[in-house]
Amino acid sequence: MATSHSILQIMNAALLAQGQDPVSTNDGTPEFLMLNQNWPLIVEAELEDGNYRFTKQETVLTTPIAGKFGFDYAYAVPSNSLHVRDLWLTGTDGTAYDTDWVQDSSHVYIDNDDSLTVHIEWIICEEASLWSANFKRGVQCKLEALILRSIKEEAVEARDMEASAEMHFSRARTASSKSRRAQQPYKRGQIAEARFRSGKN
Repeated sequence: MATSHSILQIMNAALLAQGQDPVSTNDGTPEFLMLNQNWPLIVEAELEDGNYRFTKQETVLTTPIAGKFGFDYAYAVPSNSLHVRDLWLTGTDGTAYDTDWVQDSSHVYIDNDDSLTVHIEWIICEEASLWSANFKRGVQCKLEALILRSIKEEAVEARDMEASAEMHFSRARTASSKSRRAQQPYKRGQIAEARFRSGKN
């Protein structure tokens, strides 16, 4: 299914592929922080470049629980959300405020007080072509390139991995483009076709 993915699973796939230890959502290791901070940049860049079909929705989040990653609160995102694109707070007078936040596959994490309302803009898509195996593999390769460059200091290998990511993204874009191809709304029958050719349509 299009939504059957886990940010943490893809991060750990990248780490394990590069011989690194896996991470968990409650640790503050440099590896996790690096991958988690770069995840939205990688996904946003591909969504902007790839011309995928998806729908953006805005939602107010309620009922916080204890946070992680140094943030006080966690808010569950909709279960069919592929990716949270933006988060902001509003006061009782409607004034909007930016704030620091991070996400994983099920929650966003922020510091907030009870007087502010939490809003997110998130992506929903039912097409497997968006969050397909090639899309996920492309994201994984981008994360592996980060590991190669930042942790292992292997710049040449990092460039090769980014080229591999682009190959997988290209395949995902092709699948998405095919799903977007315009279809003829109807096909003329023999009588209608004859009338069209004779100019009587």
